[in-house]
Amino acid sequence: MSYTRQIKTTIAVHYSGTVSYGPSQNGGTASYSGTAYEDVYVNLYVDTTPFDASTNDCGNKVDLLTTSVAATEAAQVASIRENSRKIGKTLIDGFFKTVRSEISQQINELKNNIDATLLKLQSDSRRCNDMMRQMEVDYNRKCDQYLKIFSDLDHELENRIRNIDQPSFEFRSNADSLNGRMSESDMIPIVSISGGENARLETQLSSTLIKNRAYQALSKATHFLQVQKYTANTITSSIIDSSNEGKIFLPVCYMEVVDNKGSMRSDLHSSEELSSYKIQIGESLRTHKWSKSSEEDKNAIRRYFNEQVAAITTSDKHSDRVREQIIQLFNN
Repeated sequence: MSYTRQIKTTIAVHYSGTVSYGPSQNGGTASYSGTAYEDVYVNLYVDTTPFDASTNDCGNKVDLLTTSVAATEAAQVASIRENSRKIGKTLIDGFFKTVRSEISQQINELKNNIDATLLKLQSDSRRCNDMMRQMEVDYNRKCDQYLKIFSDLDHELENRIRNIDQPSFEFRSNADSLNGRMSESDMIPIVSISGGENARLETQLSSTLIKNRAYQALSKATHFLQVQKYTANTITSSIIDSSNEGKIFLPVCYMEVVDNKGSMRSDLHSSEELSSYKIQIGESLRTHKWSKSSEEDKNAIRRYFNEQVAAITTSDKHSDRVREQIIQLFNN
């Protein structure tokens, strides 16, 4: 709106000049100078009516523009939201459609594989059944062949045994026929006589069998006494006599190790009884002239080693690695 403002300004006026003064004793002129100050008041009227009108008009236009921008922004937001929903729906539908198509393809592939596998299994089943029937036929034929062979061998063996001891078989056949006739007839006295003879014959056979078993028992007793004597001699030769003279064998483990630098290091492991003799034993083993073991000794050591390794029956992975390392070291 229009307004009036009073402006105060101080104006400085500089003055200077000379004046002459009248006759006097000396006479002459005098100079003067100075500054005079005067306050000036100016009343200023500012007319803002055109500016206010233009401002109001601009404000109305800005309000319209703001409304238009807000409406445009709302429309843009709604359009973005709608487009984002459409894009999301399109992506989701496309994703599920792709997944559905991929799953359908996999189902078809698996179905084809299953059908092919079922056909192959059916074909293999028919082949197995055919092979089983063929094997049954072959087995029966082979069984018949071998049964015939064994039957022929039995008959041949029976014939040969009969030919070897023909009198005994004829005697047995005749005795059976006589027993049959005597048991079927009323000749009681003959049956009594034959019964006594049969009892006497059975007694002789029993005594012969007892003598044979006694001979076998004596042979086994002789063998047992021989083994016992050999064991007693072995134990006697291994026993130390009362004078404490004899040899004692104790196990030791002597190792020579060469490191990466080429230096050799020896080590000896033994029982506590030989702890004070380690130096002498190590020196003796180091200077000993070793000879190659025979194949028999190697095989014996290998059998003993395999038995000891087979005795390790633990199933944890650490024990398996230890057992494999032991076998590798033994083979090396």
